[in-house]
Amino acid sequence: MTLTIVCGTRGQGKTTLVRQYAADAVATGRSVGGVVSPAVFEDGQRVGYDLIDLRAGSRRPLARVVAAPEETPTIGAFRFDETALAAGNAAIVSAVEDGLDVVAIDEVGPLELEGKGWAPALAFALRTCRAQQELLVTVRASLLDELPSRFPSPLWEQAQRRSP
Repeated sequence: MTLTIVCGTRGQGKTTLVRQYAADAVATGRSVGGVVSPAVFEDGQRVGYDLIDLRAGSRRPLARVVAAPEETPTIGAFRFDETALAAGNAAIVSAVEDGLDVVAIDEVGPLELEGKGWAPALAFALRTCRAQQELLVTVRASLLDELPSRFPSPLWEQAQRRSP
């Protein structure tokens, strides 16, 4: 298995790079699955993130800014939709199990470091991906060094790195 890490700062274009990489892979006949989570903007302000299942092409809300001050956000100012998280994990796991050529996980962040979000699917993918599969993971540069201890795998040392 090949592990490719797309690393950059917030808003630098990690998700855009993964979406283009996936489109290019499909155009050359490779199978693609997993998830990307593009930001959602209203009136120029980021109000959340959506979940796109790359194989199915479906899109749904993933996280939104907390509406009322008394609400407790899951991470930062965002509340994550549990059904969307379950669907995203299922999309990643099925892409690995079905042997798709490229499996994307966008993005691994603070939620995953707490063992939530895409953490279950990432751990599964690192253990299970086949030799011919490519695992494409996006992460903020500030969190990159934490991934090998949180998700132990020899693949981190051999990973290819890309920047937007």
